[in-house]
Amino acid sequence: MSDMTISEILCDPLIRQLMRADRVSLDVFATLLREAAARADAQAMKGISAAVPPDDNEPSAQSHETIMQTEAV
Repeated sequence: MSDMTISEILCDPLIRQLMRADRVSLDVFATLLREAAARADAQAMKGISAAVPPDDNEPSAQSHETIMQTEAV
């Protein structure tokens, strides 16, 4: 089973029924899904950049490392 796309989620009859029961509009739910996807993509990009070792000659390497440690806590 693969992950559903946002379009598939918004068209799914069961999800639409739950949205009606919870009185959630299609626009609000679509916005929520898009924002969540954007946050997930941003977190994935942070993970990719964290996997690349910092250049010791780069002046911001220490501050970047400190930020990453703070976010991990």
